[in-house]
Amino acid sequence: MNNIIKIHKINTVIEEEVKFFVNNQKVIGFNVSPQKLELGKEYEAELGIFVNDFLEIEEQKNTQIKKIKYDDNFSYTLWGKLLEPEILDVGFFITSELFEDYGYLVGKYVFLKIDRLELDCK
Repeated sequence: MNNIIKIHKINTVIEEEVKFFVNNQKVIGFNVSPQKLELGKEYEAELGIFVNDFLEIEEQKNTQIKKIKYDDNFSYTLWGKLLEPEILDVGFFITSELFEDYGYLVGKYVFLKIDRLELDCK
């Protein structure tokens, strides 16, 4: 599921690193699309996740929160609702095949830690 993003800053040293706004939230991600992004422009983008080792998703206990929190070194903690086997709503949509192993959590609020967000612009 795609989101509309607006490019805020492009790292001149690490070309793939991009700061952008999505649904009024400032986020850091890595551009995995073949096209070069331009500062200040809006794009339709699919946002995904990257994890180095193992993805673990847990059900939220006694809460129903949709948010993201930047942890450190491009990693995030995500809270949201797993809408479909591949789509997580954290205030914007994140799509990943890694969520398919957690089909029993579809329709529930969950949280997880990721190593970085990836954006693929259309």
